Formats: sequence, C-alpha cells, structure tokens
Amino acid sequence: MRRFLWCLALGLLAWPSLAQGDVLSSLPPCDFAPLNDGTQMRVGAVVYDFETGRGCAQRLDEAFNTASVPKLFVAGAYYDWLIQGLIRINAPLTFTRDYWMAGPNDCLREEDIGRAYRGNDLIEAMINCSDNAATWMLMDAVGWGTVNQYIQSFGIAGIGEVVPYSAVDRMKLGMIDEAWMRVPLGLASRYYRAGLTAGLERYLTNVPTERLPRREQIRANMDYFLLYNTNTLTPRAMATYFMRLREALVSEPNSREGMVARLLFDVMTYTQRLNSVQALDGTVLVGGKNGFDFGLVAEANVIFNAQRIPSAIVIVFTQQSNLEHPDAQRPSPFRGPLNSYVRDLSLRVAELLGQGAEPPPLALDLRLSHVLVQTQSTIGDCWQPYRQSGFSEAQVDGLEACFRGSLPQRRFQSGTNAAVGVILRGLAGNDTRAVFVFNAPDGQRYSYQADRRYQDKTGIYIYHPVEQIGRWELDLYVDFQRVDRQSFFVE
Repeated sequence: MRRFLWCLALGLLAWPSLAQGDVLSSLPPCDFAPLNDGTQMRVGAVVYDFETGRGCAQRLDEAFNTASVPKLFVAGAYYDWLIQGLIRINAPLTFTRDYWMAGPNDCLREEDIGRAYRGNDLIEAMINCSDNAATWMLMDAVGWGTVNQYIQSFGIAGIGEVVPYSAVDRMKLGMIDEAWMRVPLGLASRYYRAGLTAGLERYLTNVPTERLPRREQIRANMDYFLLYNTNTLTPRAMATYFMRLREALVSEPNSREGMVARLLFDVMTYTQRLNSVQALDGTVLVGGKNGFDFGLVAEANVIFNAQRIPSAIVIVFTQQSNLEHPDAQRPSPFRGPLNSYVRDLSLRVAELLGQGAEPPPLALDLRLSHVLVQTQSTIGDCWQPYRQSGFSEAQVDGLEACFRGSLPQRRFQSGTNAAVGVILRGLAGNDTRAVFVFNAPDGQRYSYQADRRYQDKTGIYIYHPVEQIGRWELDLYVDFQRVDRQSFFVE
C-alpha cells in the first residue's frame, strides 16, 4: 500500500467559497418543474460544466433532506484522519451485534456479526452499497464530532448535522413515543426496519407486539422531516464542497485536501450510475452518491474526463412534503415516482453538458475479445461458474468459450431483460473502465458503469429490462472510447 505524504496548505484550508458561490449564483434557472400530483414536491439542482461554464441552478439555498448523500462527508472525514496518520488503514473495525440494523438491503447482515473490516472496506460499503451500519462504524471510529468538525472546517453554510441512520431511525420512533429515545440505537433500528423486538423489554414499558404500521411510519417521517435538520443539504452546499475538492485536486494534489479529494472521487466511481446521469454516454466517467427515504430522492454526481479530473457536477435533490398522498415516494433506489422523475431529467442534463444524440465514432480496441447480446438466463448460466470462482482470471477462457457457444439474440419480448456478456484481454493490470449505454427507441438512454478487477483478462455481465417496442441499440465504451455497437428488436 502506498505511503501517504501530505503537506498542510493553510491557504487551501482557509480558502473561501465566495468564488464558487458567485459562479453558482450566476447560472440560469434549471426550470425543472416538479410533479403536479398533490405531494407538494420541491426540486433543487445544480448542473455545472467546469470546462464550458454551462449549466443551471434551482433552489440553491433551500435545505433538503438528503438521506444518505452526507455519507460523502463521513468518507471525507475518515480519509482526512487517514492522511494525518490519526488512524491506520488496516486498523480492524469489528461488526458487532450492537451495529446490526436488520435492513432488508444491508450489506452487513446478521451472518457477518463478529467479522473485522478495514476502514476502506467499510467506506466502499458505505458509498457503493449505502450501508448504514458501515457508516455508523466509521463515525464511531473517528467520532461523530470529528465528522461534523471536518464539515465545519470548510466554512460552507447549508449543511445540517450529520448522524448515522441508526440515530435517524430512533428519532423517527421518538416522534411516536419519546420513550424510544432511551432505547439503544441498534435495538431501535431493528424494530423500525424489521419489526424485531428482542431486548426492548429492558427499555420500554409497552413493547410493541407487531411491526410499526405503515400509517404511523409515514406520520413519524413527516414529523421528523419537519422538526429535525439532520442530514440536510442545500444544492449550493453540496456543489461548493465538490468544487472545493476539485480546486484542491487541480492546484495542490499532494496537499491534505487534494489527497482526500482523490480518494473520495475514486471511491465514488465504483457506484453504479444514478438516475440523473443515465443519459450520459461513455465518453465520461461518473462518480455518485444517492439518498432515498420516504418522499425523497437525492443524487450527487461528479463527472470525470479522461484525465480523471472532475469536468462537471450534477446535483438533483427532490422532496415531497405530503407523504400521505398515494403518489408519495416509498424508500427505494430504483422504483417510485421520484426515481422516474429524476431519470427523465437525465436527457436534459446530458443536453446541458453538451452531450448530443449522436455518439462518437467507433474506435478499434484490441482488448475487446468478445461481445454477446443474449437472454439473461443464457448469459447468467455462463456467468455462474465465473462468479462462484470469485471472478478468477483462470475461469475467463471458459467463460468466453461459453459465450461463443451461443448465437447473438436479435429479438426480445417486451418486459424481459436483455443481457450482454463481454470479454476483455490484455488489460495489463490497468484501471480499465467499461460503460454500457442502452439506447431506447424513444431516444432515452440507460447507462451502466463497470470496473475491471485488476487482472489481465476479465468478463463483464450487464442486463437491462426492455419494454419499449422497436429497435434498441447498445453501445459499449472502454476507457472513454466507443468500441462496439449491437442492435436488437423488442416486440
């Protein structure tokens, strides 16, 4: 592991956010109209291209609940401690039962209790999987106060106190009965998320006998969002933080702040592309962090050019106030009206960033060994032994032989998944990135971003649900170059 060398740049640490603020204030309005569905929806946004100055802004200084987006600050604070030598990169952090939150989509699950993790592993789980227990463990490792002091050191207004979501779960339950505020965080989270009641009898006189009813959960969320400003952000604050890190990366890359920027931006690129940047093609790399909860979807993206320098930022915060409305968003990173709304904005975002409808010309890449478009079941059957091997390089030849044993699928039924398998060779240990863009008949684009596993040869498997009838086209980009196009029909 490389050694971290840094020098403290006092000028950067004291550098004010006035310049960024002036740029953001001068941007034209985005005119992202909210849904007119009775949910009292608000939309805040910043789209800004550093290279062209193009972009837009909306509700710059309004605070939004952003759920997991502030996990970026937790990662930044941890990296800052790491660079200062205040914590060791291999220092083990043990996932104990106290941290178990019992969420249905958690990466750290009950069977992982007792395992020790490195900080970097937890950061990846926190950013890429949005794992709440990992966030809690990292905040405990450096101190909740340290995380918020790190944020305050930037002097950026519009950032609420950052707390782990175990504390948020308990605060929401406290909206129903203040007795919950005496319950340990883990016990409160396990009840809020999974209805588990073991251990509550030590803290509550009346232990619940059933899961929290949905109507009470919705009301508790409405009260929480009204009364607390934890994990809130303004679009200006998020944009200013990204701009500050970019400035440090460009002007003083070996400074403490510049090294934090490099580490944070890098881990963000391992997140799958979010809704607001779906229409961007593979001539850019995207790093992102999302947040979702009742009535909100928040996304913060950094766009990178081939030199891995941020070329643009895309921030979209949405929030509904009337969570009792039938069209209110339920907590989900994929489904729901707000996810669809933000996904639909991506074409406008691409236009603002100068990405037209026509893709760049095809380039020859000798590393591309095979591409197969087929049904999900066919690709999945080939993929299974490779996955079970832990993506062993020794299994790539067998994976490619399986791909070559199938003819390309040119027609799919609407409502099924179109899948693609790719083999890359001769990667020489380089940090190779692949982007897949599914072009729908109506012009919408759906993009996926994959990273290679630091081998000389590797396989990649992506699938996408296809519903629109007509001709679809699939573009494959490797390291910012479009290297292949496949076509198929949906009927």
